[in-house]
Amino acid sequence: MAELRLLPLEDSLSGKQIGILKRELVELGADEISETDDDSDFEESLTEDQLTDFMDRLDAHDLACNIYLPLEFEGLVEISDHTVGSAYALIDALEELREELDIDEEENDDDDDLDMQVIVEQLRFTWRLFLRAASTCVERQIPLHVISD
Repeated sequence: MAELRLLPLEDSLSGKQIGILKRELVELGADEISETDDDSDFEESLTEDQLTDFMDRLDAHDLACNIYLPLEFEGLVEISDHTVGSAYALIDALEELREELDIDEEENDDDDDLDMQVIVEQLRFTWRLFLRAASTCVERQIPLHVISD
């Protein structure tokens, strides 16, 4: 199972890695990372296949990350085996994906292939999870972690 969780950076990165991340973010023009002791109860699960399919879509927007920060900045930061991006940029990319996935439109089930319907519905479900997670990340100012087994 894969998970979307709101966690402090210290749960995934060492102190040295956080220092490197802070320097990289300054170069990208981002604000300072706010320290948080807040533990969040936000946790959503999805299958590895759902995550992989959705991350492929985010990769097309150059936003496939395993940590999203509640900061506005352009680009990604690579820290060891972690890719860090902006939750604000994720929300913008999700808005673009809304159109691609026809999230708000009515379905015509008669003409669609059943297998394709299942895939599209899984993508839509995952889209909703990511939007809720990214919005909560920004609202609570806690980094969003995408955890995959």
